[in-house]
Amino acid sequence: MLNAFISAIQLLLPAYLANGAPTLLINYRKHPLDFGKKLGKNRIFGEGKTWEGIIFACIIAFIAGLLVKHAYYFLNLPWISINPFGYAFIGLGAMLGDLAGSFIKRRLNMKRGHNAGLLDMMDFMIGALIFIRILTPYSYWVLIYGLALTPIIHRLANIIGYKVGIKKEPW
Repeated sequence: MLNAFISAIQLLLPAYLANGAPTLLINYRKHPLDFGKKLGKNRIFGEGKTWEGIIFACIIAFIAGLLVKHAYYFLNLPWISINPFGYAFIGLGAMLGDLAGSFIKRRLNMKRGHNAGLLDMMDFMIGALIFIRILTPYSYWVLIYGLALTPIIHRLANIIGYKVGIKKEPW
């Protein structure tokens, strides 16, 4: 069970960091993924989903994955061998999951920043877990840890982001 937790951290940390990375680009010029287009009366994804955010999230996931992998090697911890670009792939999965959540929120007429509860907390993790599964057959403990830890980590990260001024809402 400890090895599964160690594997979960190696695989999930890039997804967590990828999910939060786009908020760091709040003051940069942004190019919306949906090109400003609407589906019905609402934008497809909304103005918060940008090409820069997706690219930055994948870069952060890649760097985080490499750092974790090297730390595991240095500390002689068991690690899952995946291609280094696999970490960027995990970040992409997290972002596509987040996009799916945003798409659903727009169809439900929820505005950007509206609290959607578990949808906001779990969309990116489900996307990441699907992409991780493509890379490596992880144990179900990784899935359990991911689904159990995500609401706690997501909430703490959002509170911190709100307190330091990079998020407008604490959820």
